[in-house]
Amino acid sequence: MKHTDHLHTLGRALKTSVFEAISKLDRPAQMLVLDDEADDGSILDARVEAGQDLVSGNLKQVPRAIANLWEPAQPAPSNLFTTYIGYTATPQANLLQEDHNPLAPRDFIISLRTPLDVGNPVDPTNPGDLDAPRSSTYPEPEGSHSFYTGGEVFYRRGARAALCQPITGNQDLDLAEALRAFLVAGAIRLHRSGMHGPRTAMNLLFDTEENAAIGVAAPHSMLLHPSATITDHFQGAEDVLLWAGVSDRSTARALLETGDARLPGSLLASITGEPAKWSAWLDLYERSAREIEAEFNILNPAPFPDWATTEVLLAEEVIPGTRVSVVNSDPGADDRPFFRPTLDSETGKWRAARDLSTIFVSGNVMARGLTLEGMTTALFQRSSANPLADTQMQMQRWFGYRGSYIELCRVFADPDQLDLFRAYHDIDEAVRVAVTEKMAGSAPDPVVLQGMSFLATGKIANLGRRPLSPGSKPFVKLINDGSRPDPNVQLMTNLFDTEPSSDLVVGHTRGRIRDTPLSLGEAADWLDSLDFAGYWPGRNHQVAEHWAQVEARLNAIQPLVPPGLYRAPLCAGVPSAVRSVCPYSIAAYLRLWDACLTRPVRGLFVSGRPAELWSMSDLERKMVDQPRFWIGIRYGDGNPVSTGVASELPFTILATTKSVDAGEITTAWGSNDPSAGPGQYRGDEFFDYYHRGSSVPTLAGDSAWRPIGSDGLILFYVNQLPGQAHPALAVGVSLPAGGPEQFAATRAGAVTI
Repeated sequence: MKHTDHLHTLGRALKTSVFEAISKLDRPAQMLVLDDEADDGSILDARVEAGQDLVSGNLKQVPRAIANLWEPAQPAPSNLFTTYIGYTATPQANLLQEDHNPLAPRDFIISLRTPLDVGNPVDPTNPGDLDAPRSSTYPEPEGSHSFYTGGEVFYRRGARAALCQPITGNQDLDLAEALRAFLVAGAIRLHRSGMHGPRTAMNLLFDTEENAAIGVAAPHSMLLHPSATITDHFQGAEDVLLWAGVSDRSTARALLETGDARLPGSLLASITGEPAKWSAWLDLYERSAREIEAEFNILNPAPFPDWATTEVLLAEEVIPGTRVSVVNSDPGADDRPFFRPTLDSETGKWRAARDLSTIFVSGNVMARGLTLEGMTTALFQRSSANPLADTQMQMQRWFGYRGSYIELCRVFADPDQLDLFRAYHDIDEAVRVAVTEKMAGSAPDPVVLQGMSFLATGKIANLGRRPLSPGSKPFVKLINDGSRPDPNVQLMTNLFDTEPSSDLVVGHTRGRIRDTPLSLGEAADWLDSLDFAGYWPGRNHQVAEHWAQVEARLNAIQPLVPPGLYRAPLCAGVPSAVRSVCPYSIAAYLRLWDACLTRPVRGLFVSGRPAELWSMSDLERKMVDQPRFWIGIRYGDGNPVSTGVASELPFTILATTKSVDAGEITTAWGSNDPSAGPGQYRGDEFFDYYHRGSSVPTLAGDSAWRPIGSDGLILFYVNQLPGQAHPALAVGVSLPAGGPEQFAATRAGAVTI
């Protein structure tokens, strides 16, 4: 176990018993260190420890003690070579931790595959070929019974089978529904097995351990997860027994303390008194089976008993054979589950496993490394004000190899919690895709993702969020100085001298607008063509890597047309520092939006709707709702533009006179009157609405988005101050909601643009 004393003892044993012998060898020796659940005790947050006293401070010792196995204070033999491999299903903290931790990933990151019916196949003659095309799943030739049923099955492909059930918030009703679902599923599984049920098995003795394992039905389990509080676990177990007919809470508690709390026979009255509530689950499971068969192309579906048979199995085997067990760190709780036969010391015979049909009530102890065999039903009543993706992913003990009975599985949880589970899975899959692309050598290090409503992990202090989109109305404050003709004014002029345009009049003439908009791709290309003296950020910086990480996930679905999303101009000399509002990043975002219209990209949300996953959106609808970008020129209070190409347009541009400091416009969007009524001018960000005769939307807050399905706007300000030789161009962009969004986790101390 990863306790410091254990690790120090192991280190001393290596030093005294192994290292001396290795040093005498005339050849190299290798040591392999495997660290299971490496995201738990092996994480070192150097940022937190920076404020600790090195001598007496509360420094975390587990990572140091692990590293000391091969890097002790007295050096290990020079011919000893050690490989450390950390293994976890939730690597967020490992990827985010500071490099000060000697266990931080440095040399390689590998994503293991799981069996399903899709993905790149595995070559059975060379299963470890790292050069083979990879995917998060691979086709399992043995069929659905050998599928790994994780988030892809529960939250996506099993959606029509209703594997996830929103709870009502009425704890009594939700508990009753989940328990009926579990017990009916147990009867169906018992019928299919044709073996002895849990009640009969209690009284059987077998000559061998193997006979005790194969002579009875496979384990059947339920998890009730009320909260992290231990007292709630005992109360939850009592609630189960009270629902089943135990007379009072003290009697229920006494039963639990015996360690063999079985459901009482009084529950049978519920079946005869409310048969519709019970038999409904048989019908629901049959419907689920049809959906699963269609989704996974199952040719030989498992049989279902009729209700009469199911009722007999419930009464004679399942209900009297079902045990209620509390599993937590309290001394009064049960031991861990027993799914293996046990030897009877009195007879020398073997008994069947104790937990053939068990309702486990638990909390955090279920969150790591504890498998519930035969788990079909989970009632997840827990909620968190500050949910953490890695912690709550570990709590999803319903994942596993449940393909043979997946149609009988149910996860009961609050609708918001189910949305979180779906989001966790989506970003987890995005990270897996990023890792596989990195393994192929075609992508940068994978980024850790989170959501607006949850963090990736709580093991790293002061995590930040870095969005992907530029916001609802980014304004490019960069502007040329006007000492010479501005090439950006030429670009603007090209847009207006080839297409018809109209004056925009609201009270008085506000400016000019093109009669035809640009597409997403055209708008991106135009923004990429902007040229600012002294601003050549190149593509070797944090923002470019940010876009390359996203691009790798798109390429995994369908390759992009070169040169990719982010196309900032290159520079022969020292590149410029990249700016927070960069026109080339805005262009990359529009190009991403365009690419995502044909790709269900994982790890992306929908801007303006941060709980909605892009990968589960209707892409045909997204295609219809994609924005066009209207192109406008906002007139100012300055003199008419009388020099350069802009003066040759068939309309007169009145220059704006925005102040400029160090190559930047000091103000952003122009007129803004939130109280403007019908027919009045509300603000420059709605410039195109007046041209189109559309109602100006009511937006709440400075960062509010235009509604989904709306068009966008690119608005020009032709700026010329007194004494400035040539006009120069500033650009604002107004974006609607509905585009792709991503929230990358940033660790404390990281430079964030």
